[in-house]
Amino acid sequence: MAKYRLVYFRGRARAELTRLIFHAAGEEFEDVQLDDQSWQQIKTTSPTGSLPMLINNETNEQLVQSMSIARYIARELGLAGSDAYEMALVDSVADTMNDLLGDIVEVTFEDDARRKKERIRRFHERALPETMEFLDRFVGRYGKGSGYAVGQNLTYADLCIYNTADQMVLAGVGGWKDLERYPNIHTIVRRIEETPRFAGYLKSRPPAAF
Repeated sequence: MAKYRLVYFRGRARAELTRLIFHAAGEEFEDVQLDDQSWQQIKTTSPTGSLPMLINNETNEQLVQSMSIARYIARELGLAGSDAYEMALVDSVADTMNDLLGDIVEVTFEDDARRKKERIRRFHERALPETMEFLDRFVGRYGKGSGYAVGQNLTYADLCIYNTADQMVLAGVGGWKDLERYPNIHTIVRRIEETPRFAGYLKSRPPAAF
């Protein structure tokens, strides 16, 4: 039996980063994807009444909040950085990407067509270029030409970058070509897509609305 069970809705949004971390480490896990009815039946079992939720099948310990789960699993599986300072650098990339993902999620769930159009405009004029320009310089400094965001090895910072870009495309907010002007970021995205352990998963995962 897999040690961990990840519970979320039938979508990517706030759980996909942790899924990518599991796949990066080659760690088997239970990927439980709920519809709304199933969620209502178990909602009271979540410590905060929210998803995603990580459950340790051996101890029955539970953890919620997407970034807390991702950081925990990344540290458990050796994808969080090689020392305390590198871990902090990795976390700073992850937090930056999570902020941008928040903008994407807001667009995804905006029902008003006029407001949605305005959110997309602001995303392209400010959020995306400001974030990516900063991050591209950051990777150039701390990745030091390795092809990774921080240090010489894959960390969950790289997965955060890929995941945010992927969800930008899924939401129809932007396209992969939007990243080509940021060479360090573009290299990370292409590298993940071409890595066998990710390529198989990315091709086989089910279509998602969010």
